[in-house]
Amino acid sequence: MRSARSGIADSPLYVRVSAMVAAVSLLGLLAGALASRLPVLITFAVIGGIGVFFLVYHEPFIGIWIAFVSNLVVPQAGPNWNLGIQVAVVGETRGLHFNVHEIVMAMVFVAVFVRVARAALERDWDGVYELVRSPISVAVVLYILTSILACFVGLLNDAKWYVALFRFVRTVVLSYFFFMVIYVVRSRRQVQVLVVTMLVCCTLVAGFGLVQKVKGEDWSREFAERYLGKLGFPKDVNYIAGESDTQAYRINSTFLHPNVLGGYLVFMIPFFISLLWFYRRWWARSLLVLGLAASAAALFYTGSRAAWIAAGCIALIYGAFGFFDRRVLLTVLTVALIISLVFVMLNPPEFVKKRFTSLSAKEAAQARVYQYSLAIDFFMEHPIFGVGMGMEGQRIVENNLRYTWAAVENAFLTYLVSHGLVGFTAFMLLFVLYWGVLLKARRGSRDDPFIYFHSEALILGMVGYAVSNMFGAWLLFAIPMVTLFWFFLGMAGSIYNIYRDEVAPAKAAKRDAVFPSAPLPIADIQQPRAVTTK
Repeated sequence: MRSARSGIADSPLYVRVSAMVAAVSLLGLLAGALASRLPVLITFAVIGGIGVFFLVYHEPFIGIWIAFVSNLVVPQAGPNWNLGIQVAVVGETRGLHFNVHEIVMAMVFVAVFVRVARAALERDWDGVYELVRSPISVAVVLYILTSILACFVGLLNDAKWYVALFRFVRTVVLSYFFFMVIYVVRSRRQVQVLVVTMLVCCTLVAGFGLVQKVKGEDWSREFAERYLGKLGFPKDVNYIAGESDTQAYRINSTFLHPNVLGGYLVFMIPFFISLLWFYRRWWARSLLVLGLAASAAALFYTGSRAAWIAAGCIALIYGAFGFFDRRVLLTVLTVALIISLVFVMLNPPEFVKKRFTSLSAKEAAQARVYQYSLAIDFFMEHPIFGVGMGMEGQRIVENNLRYTWAAVENAFLTYLVSHGLVGFTAFMLLFVLYWGVLLKARRGSRDDPFIYFHSEALILGMVGYAVSNMFGAWLLFAIPMVTLFWFFLGMAGSIYNIYRDEVAPAKAAKRDAVFPSAPLPIADIQQPRAVTTK
């Protein structure tokens, strides 16, 4: 029986030659047709896209890697489709924009769908099961179902259908990334390639952010207009937080906003720390320390208060991990960091002072208090199913008073209002199962440094994401952050599957060797002797 994962490479020679001739002929015809109608750049982009599709279809992991890199480095790059209409959605006025990682992941979806469909036709149910072989899959499916329910609730409450569709696409549709990752990423080597790629990309992004800080605001604006615009970055996406009398200049590197860059960095920094105990060679540790220093400096200059708080929580948990694991250096560094923060708070630098004591900071705090109060009122009126998805910007009448609902700067409170207790429970189940499977893998793999330290980094990366989302719900609606969220869920599922397939059986075999569970043969059991008094 042919494997569901086999492709053209396993076909007979005449099939491969025919496929190659057909592909070359189609590419030639397409190039000739496009060259007479479209600019050269678009022609090469289309031909390149077709080439990438054939490559991804043959080896889906390459597609996962390309999508991962593009989201980590140039998350907003991609073609724009001007439909000639302007539809305001929560203040946004732009047409359709397709990010590179979304396009490539769609190719991965096609490749995986063909393999799963072939497995189903051949009744290879193990091949089909690979698509959902993770406990986290249950939470993802429930999240999708409750989000669909929230869309219908929103429509019943007179939400605009295109706003509901916009929110559904932004927050739910990308969940298929999770299934693609757990289906494709199955080996330690693949996980290691993705993690090392992530560390390199994070260092580059942080380094470019520091260049922004050195060069200044004007240089950053000019660079964004001259180069990022050519990559397809929408003009209203790359936001430069400029300096003023009450505001500090904040870096955003290649991301949407300084706060998004801050959330991205707290996602990544735990990998630099945990893997210091995994990689033993001096040059590898030196590179990790260099990347950690660049990322920490960039995190500071984002000026993201939410990311700073998240980083503090990560540091405290690392201190606890170091104490219980007897990693004395980690505990000592955590204590030193806390003492340093106390001194910084007593005499804060001008940059920190502007972020916490400026007029905008006070206004933001007052706005949050009002938003939280309004959100709690909405939740008390609609506690079970919420007000529905797509109700942002809509007038809601409660007790003869008219209010305007907008997503508050707290992802969890936003879900509580829009999805109610039902949807909020499904959303929280994603985090519970994510941390649960990783904690189980970490606890059961003390003799396997790969599983142990990668699980630890994934756990604390999601801690940073969760804490930062308590202060910025729109981080959940920023495509780079949503993509990273589903990628991390998928990597957690892959790590747990590796643990379940390799580490857990080995531990069980070792335990059975010491304490055999199989009964002894009857012939080896000595029959009891009669007790005599003589």
